[in-house]
Amino acid sequence: MGKYPVFETERIVLRQITMEDVDFLYELYTSADVLRYFGMSPIESKEVAVSMVENYEKHLESGGPMRWAIVEKHSNNMIGTCGFHGISKAYKRCEIGYDLSPDHWGKGIMGEALSPLLSYLFTDKEMNRVGAVIVPYNKASSRVVEKLGFKQEGLLREYILQDDQVYDAYMYSLLKKEWLSEF
Repeated sequence: MGKYPVFETERIVLRQITMEDVDFLYELYTSADVLRYFGMSPIESKEVAVSMVENYEKHLESGGPMRWAIVEKHSNNMIGTCGFHGISKAYKRCEIGYDLSPDHWGKGIMGEALSPLLSYLFTDKEMNRVGAVIVPYNKASSRVVEKLGFKQEGLLREYILQDDQVYDAYMYSLLKKEWLSEF
């Protein structure tokens, strides 16, 4: 089986999600605070978290979506995830997704985590465009991508369905030429 590339920054390491992370994933994806903006309902059991890890491994083999564990260097604790999905190889584009344990919000960690991921997408994966879909009331997430150079393109009306309720979402994008000129 293949391996995810590992990315290291000043405070964190991005590494492959493994079965040892199932408890954290279950806790994260049953948190009302985390899922409020995520566009998914809480997972029902740890078995669902196990299936998620198995799917990440399967996608690696097929060149599909990838999701990394965000791990604090000083504690070696997993604190969130980030990755990409919605891949169109023909058009060289994808979307990013990310989440973070609430006790780590507001510390600049997500921008730090997404920076090496974006470099990987534009160089190794040869993407030309990376998108992010964010519900309008998630101001913190909008700030994260805007600081990285993403531009808001428009409002996708009733784009997300979560718990039988529809939500609008902003579409953001970052182009390879913009990323390379900034970083």
